[in-house]
Amino acid sequence: MICQRCKNEASVHLTERKGGKRQELHLCMACAKKAGLGLPESPPNLALDAVVQSLIVANVGELVGELAELACPDCGIKFMEFRAQGRLGCPQDYRVFGRGLLPLLQRVHGATRHVGKGARKRPGAIQRLRLRSQLREAIAREDYEEAARLRDQLRLKDIHA
Repeated sequence: MICQRCKNEASVHLTERKGGKRQELHLCMACAKKAGLGLPESPPNLALDAVVQSLIVANVGELVGELAELACPDCGIKFMEFRAQGRLGCPQDYRVFGRGLLPLLQRVHGATRHVGKGARKRPGAIQRLRLRSQLREAIAREDYEEAARLRDQLRLKDIHA
């Protein structure tokens, strides 16, 4: 767009409605100042931290500070990982993240109490979850010898289950 007064590049764009008709005005900064439009010298300062924090609170809620620090002692998943992936790591997570899960379950299912089938009990399930968590950590640390040892332990547990 070009300025309607001096033909320079327009940087101020105004739209007004008068009598049901739409009027557009495109001016450069100098012409806008001459026309008496009160314009700021610089764009407003938006604090990125404040914007990000407000988005987190809007999408996750006020509990984010407390819950973000929590991790399940059995499977190692963190609450924010659950929020990102949409999956819990083990049955223990319902107890650990209860304060954050109950409002979500109420909103999604209309209730917070399960009625229906239950999972069958598998011997050694918690031990397998711990081994998987340790395996992920060993891989992240690039400790491949430890990862291979944990992988072998998991395979033995799967064979005997």
